[in-house]
Amino acid sequence: MKLCKLALALLAISAGLAIAGCNSASNPGTASGVEKCPFAKNDSNTKKITKDMFYKNGKFDEEAAKKAYFDMMEKLGYPISENMRKNMWATDFNLGDFPAVGMGGIFWAHENEHGVFGHEILLLPNQMLIEHAHMPSGKLPAKYECWHCRAGKTYCLGETGEDISKYPELKIPESQKPYVTATKVSVSDAKKGNVVWLNRILAKHSQIAGPEGAVVTEYGSFHETAANAFTNPNVKFE
Repeated sequence: MKLCKLALALLAISAGLAIAGCNSASNPGTASGVEKCPFAKNDSNTKKITKDMFYKNGKFDEEAAKKAYFDMMEKLGYPISENMRKNMWATDFNLGDFPAVGMGGIFWAHENEHGVFGHEILLLPNQMLIEHAHMPSGKLPAKYECWHCRAGKTYCLGETGEDISKYPELKIPESQKPYVTATKVSVSDAKKGNVVWLNRILAKHSQIAGPEGAVVTEYGSFHETAANAFTNPNVKFE
């Protein structure tokens, strides 16, 4: 009986320490003064992402979008550098439906002397980076690339991979269904650390984040933004 009481007491102490750890001042990443464990499940303070959060007077609010990405990265435990806070950008591709269609990013390296390109792609939960291909531009060849998910999970849609029917959790946004032509799926999962490659130059491709969102490192050859060819003619991306 005494051993049972002792075990219960030790469990109570352990639980108290775990809660204290999540609320410790050493836990970075909150600006509200109320510290939260970044891996907390069923967090009642987590707001549902809605379209109205990202538009003011009908215009896309890039700062609100970036904040949503920072919140996501904190929850995923992904480090946020000062470089990223200063130089990250976000876009809704001029489609007016940011929670479903959009992306954030930062170019870590982007120079043509040696053809070096490194990019971070940020996607909110279930958010789609819309279908596109990379064309030759002037003297530059078409871009070639691959994707390495560093936090969360991303579903890479392209010409090769598994049939999309094997992933019932994967939903293409209604607004993009008429423009998606490549629907084979390859998954890059941060827990596995695997890299997904574009199967060929000029291939059409897109991505949709998993339910926790995704931080994806892209390795590729130097290219110009004007060489992006989107299947949706309404897209604007600079």
